[in-house]
Amino acid sequence: MLSRALIVHPSATAVAEIRDVLEPEVKSDGAQNESDLKRRLASTEYGVIVIESKPPLDPYVILTEITAAQPDAFVVLMIGDEREGRELEQSLPGKVFRFLAGPNQKWQLKGVVGEGLRLQRLEREQREVIKKLGLEYGKLQKREKLLDVVVKERTRELEIAYESLKANARQALLGFAEAIEAKDPYTKGHCGRTAVYAMALGREARLSEADLEILEFGAFLHDIGKIGVKDAVLLKPGALSDEEWVHMKTHPVIGFQISSQLDMLRPIIPCVRSHHERWEGGGYPDNMVGEEIPILARIVSISDAYDAMATDRPYKSALPIPQCKEIFRKQAGPQFDPELVELFVTRGIMEQFR
Repeated sequence: MLSRALIVHPSATAVAEIRDVLEPEVKSDGAQNESDLKRRLASTEYGVIVIESKPPLDPYVILTEITAAQPDAFVVLMIGDEREGRELEQSLPGKVFRFLAGPNQKWQLKGVVGEGLRLQRLEREQREVIKKLGLEYGKLQKREKLLDVVVKERTRELEIAYESLKANARQALLGFAEAIEAKDPYTKGHCGRTAVYAMALGREARLSEADLEILEFGAFLHDIGKIGVKDAVLLKPGALSDEEWVHMKTHPVIGFQISSQLDMLRPIIPCVRSHHERWEGGGYPDNMVGEEIPILARIVSISDAYDAMATDRPYKSALPIPQCKEIFRKQAGPQFDPELVELFVTRGIMEQFR
């Protein structure tokens, strides 16, 4: 399994500093120029490649070399601000995740690299299993005279393998949720509870099984963008200032940027990006209105709000169910989808989980 990282930076001191952040959990090598990079890529296969492009390094040349030599590598592009690297991210194929490398964010790099290695290993295992299944299936195609019982046994093996792939994917996604909650001990369990409420409401809304599966993961990871929110803002026990609110409101967009880089996360993008939109408009980040808001995001919005109301926080006590229902009825229309609110408050969902 691939467990090494490659750090690309023209400064030996910077390479050493980044290695100190990653080790001992993640072993790493360094490359300070294009020659070093080519030599490393030719001799060692890497799960994650961390790049902080500084002159004289050309980031486009570096990423092109990586894409050609090791297209399956998870690339972390360390940037100074949100605009930097966006053009590269859009113009080059492969997995390129832009990581804000400010003084207060570098400690998070180990977690990002660790998750990248986990996902890279998972995708590698998936490809190997699928390849194996493809070979087995090809053999079955050639054996037209096999007894029905043999065909049934092979079919069951395929089903078991598929369920195993789904279970591995689920574990990876839940690992993301744990990374979110690890930043804020006061909201421990929030992602899981939000998912429980969302699934109950989704069933009442008669969503398909496929949509329910996306909804479960989307609700678990709706706050994934909070990984990029400053601790001083995220953990503040009192009211946020206007400037702090502006920063907090970036988390749906940060979550969208993370989700859009990984195939397995792309289905949950509506839940991640749009769960703070408002039914009558005025929400963020896209100021959607009514049914423009994806239904999965509308469900997560209600479930997220209910958990905030119904649990103790450092700055408030949990509200009783009747008061929660009163708030939802007042906000049905201005903030929430009225039909979904009606299902949520009348079908016993609140009482079922309190």
